[in-house]
Amino acid sequence: MKRLNDILTLRNTLFATVSVLTLLAALITMGLLTPFIVRLGTGEEILLDAAYFNLRAALPTLALVMLLTLCLLIKSAGKKAGLLVFGLGIAGSAFSAAFSLFSSLPVNISFPVLIAAFFAVVYRLLSLKEKSLKGILRKAGPHIIHLGAVLLLVGIIFSTNMNLEDSAVVPVGEMATFKHMGYSVLITDIISGVEGEPYGGHSGSSYVSTIYFDVYRWGQPFDSGQVRYISDFKWQQSYTETYIRRGLLEELFIAPKSIDTEARAVELYIRKVPFMSSLWGGFYLMVLGVLILFISGSLEGEKALQKMSFAETVLSKELPEEIKTRTEK
Repeated sequence: MKRLNDILTLRNTLFATVSVLTLLAALITMGLLTPFIVRLGTGEEILLDAAYFNLRAALPTLALVMLLTLCLLIKSAGKKAGLLVFGLGIAGSAFSAAFSLFSSLPVNISFPVLIAAFFAVVYRLLSLKEKSLKGILRKAGPHIIHLGAVLLLVGIIFSTNMNLEDSAVVPVGEMATFKHMGYSVLITDIISGVEGEPYGGHSGSSYVSTIYFDVYRWGQPFDSGQVRYISDFKWQQSYTETYIRRGLLEELFIAPKSIDTEARAVELYIRKVPFMSSLWGGFYLMVLGVLILFISGSLEGEKALQKMSFAETVLSKELPEEIKTRTEK
């Protein structure tokens, strides 16, 4: 039986990581191609929603994150430290799932694993010992991409599994309270009228209702805004203009589902999505990491060209005139 030190090598861990990544890519590719293949074979239209991909990609994604964590720590902190963080991530997932620390099982399982990955990436960044700018950029770029990927996964998991939504019919001058979200919405006014260029027998192209409201958070004034419900005469359809308030920890979304102009009441749809800033922040960090790698590669290219130019200059000075003439020919 092989010893653990012989099995747990950086090469083997990288091979396992690439294997899991290949499996994940294959699962996603199959999901994307299945509707196309079914349409070609049977002529039927099918739609695979997010739940289909989440169910199949969740475990491979978590395995990929833990293997990447192990890869980062084996090289910098050693095998024992890597196994310790790996074990703490797994144990944390089991503990979180058993005691339901969050209201969602996917979050309970994945959050400790992502914390372990976040620690591994930050540790690698802090342990960089390069002194030159080129060396720092070359080694920091990939880890910044890893950090962005971790934050992106945190945003995806939390926003997908912990978003809250509700709706209520609210007349003008009254307030709807959504206790489980911590928000209340007071409708202050509804103004309706025809807008746009004349169309058909109408004085405008659409009938627009603008709903003004005040938002309260945990009973305190939070913001004011407006949404619009538009009925288009030309295209015979209705659409809305929504309210979105983005914060550091959550995003608030309000839209009108329907409106009763005679009763001066609107049915509001409200949704709270947590950790959207983590999702966007992770995306921008990944872009930053790619740019850093590009800049690092450009600096290395310029230095190589300078070395070649210097070597040619020295060689041309040291060669005898006869050899230099033959070389030029």
